[in-house]
Amino acid sequence: MDRRLVVFELNEVPYQVIDRFVTDHPNSTFAEVLPRASCRTSYLPDTGQLHPKISWQTFHRGVPDHVHGYKEYNQIEAPGRDTNPTFLEIARDAGLSVGCGASIGSWPIPEQKQNVSFWMADPFAPSPESIPSTLDAFQRFNTAAVARSSRNVRGGGLDKKVATDFLCKLPALGIRPATCLSVVRQLIDERRDRTRAVRRRNIQALMSFDVCLHQWKRTTPKLATLFGNHVAAAMHRYWAAAFPDDYDVNNMPQDWRDTYADEIDAAMLVADDMLKRLLKAAADVPGTTVLLVGSMGQEGIAHEVTRNQLVVDDMARFMSLLGFESDSYERRPGMEPEYPLAFNDAAGLDAFDAACKRMDINGSTPYCKRVNDIQCALLVDQYNIDFDHVTLDGQQIPLGETGLKIESIDDFAGSTAQHVPEGICIALNPAEDLSAHSSHEGTDDLCAVTSSVLAAVGAPVPDYMPAPVDALVSALRGEPGTTTTGRDGGTPATAKSAEENHQRETEAA
Repeated sequence: MDRRLVVFELNEVPYQVIDRFVTDHPNSTFAEVLPRASCRTSYLPDTGQLHPKISWQTFHRGVPDHVHGYKEYNQIEAPGRDTNPTFLEIARDAGLSVGCGASIGSWPIPEQKQNVSFWMADPFAPSPESIPSTLDAFQRFNTAAVARSSRNVRGGGLDKKVATDFLCKLPALGIRPATCLSVVRQLIDERRDRTRAVRRRNIQALMSFDVCLHQWKRTTPKLATLFGNHVAAAMHRYWAAAFPDDYDVNNMPQDWRDTYADEIDAAMLVADDMLKRLLKAAADVPGTTVLLVGSMGQEGIAHEVTRNQLVVDDMARFMSLLGFESDSYERRPGMEPEYPLAFNDAAGLDAFDAACKRMDINGSTPYCKRVNDIQCALLVDQYNIDFDHVTLDGQQIPLGETGLKIESIDDFAGSTAQHVPEGICIALNPAEDLSAHSSHEGTDDLCAVTSSVLAAVGAPVPDYMPAPVDALVSALRGEPGTTTTGRDGGTPATAKSAEENHQRETEAA
């Protein structure tokens, strides 16, 4: 039988969230399929900042962060770019058909298009090029929407031509009428209750999934990825509402918990629908297995009510203040409060780093986090603040003239959960019971999950990757075992706490 594998990258969702969802929704797709799934736990081997812009590179390339060297979204040059290609590149070069559905780190699209069935880069891509080019219209719309709602969900601001082009191509893109109806319902809900605006991220994820699943059903490549980030966004913000007893001290007030208690569940309902449709599509193509994977997980951390944060509202004005004209750098998409920048040359980056040190913002300097010789991330990471000026070379400048802005946080949520190294690793096959390949003892190196993916589809496994996990390879090939264990809700607790990892991330930044 011709075997296919779809890697559904459900970003940062841990077993704790899945188990709660199954308990609350016994008739859900997750509840139905997990007893027949191979459920294992991966462990991210990265030693620096735990962040999806890095951890997904680790998974895709099968080596830890200090080897591949990726540190930022849209980073082109890195030590492991050529020496540690992604598993999609390895499979493609081995003659297997591949597809990429918005995976983090997938921009730019491949120059070598042979064996590429489809390729849509991640929602932070700085340009819309896709394979096939009909996806460009959605990518323009999606990246613009993500940029508008990086922290708060912001209305308006979308280019009318971009929106019109997207709407005209809805049928060809594969966006379902049901999803369009969900968009309408979401907009109505926002009018009735402004707090529901945070669920717009769920709709954006649903549209992206529609587009990518349509491409998979159209082309059925040997190996493909589909990415979803909406649950991760909800968990960061609303963990303290969904899991209020996870903390020695929960600093979020009771009315806030009551308001946002269902946000993670709402995001999981969308993920459940995605999984249902993906498994149905897999069932229509015999020999297809689905790997549901997270490059890491999340867990509650110490937190506080967050009323505002400092943002760069006008990058051109901020850079001009520091002496940089628009033709000397390029702003690239990223996640607030980090702003990726690429300069024309190393001298430009050196000058920018020096200029940042001449500015005082409420007692701190803007931080230039270098990525390589010409790229950096600008951080102006301050919360719950009140000031009206900055100082540059000893001269006070009104805040309104700097391009900076103190922006109110709509939902008063900073981060109530952060990253931990454990992630889900769940193999599902519509036709087979894979539960015998489950393991609730210990963890699998995430890079060994990568090598297992390659082994399962018959692609070469590079010597620099850990050896494949035999039981996982069997599961990914859809080979049933001899005993049944299923998912019992237990997961190993061998990692550092989210508190420790959050501290490590802060120091890395």
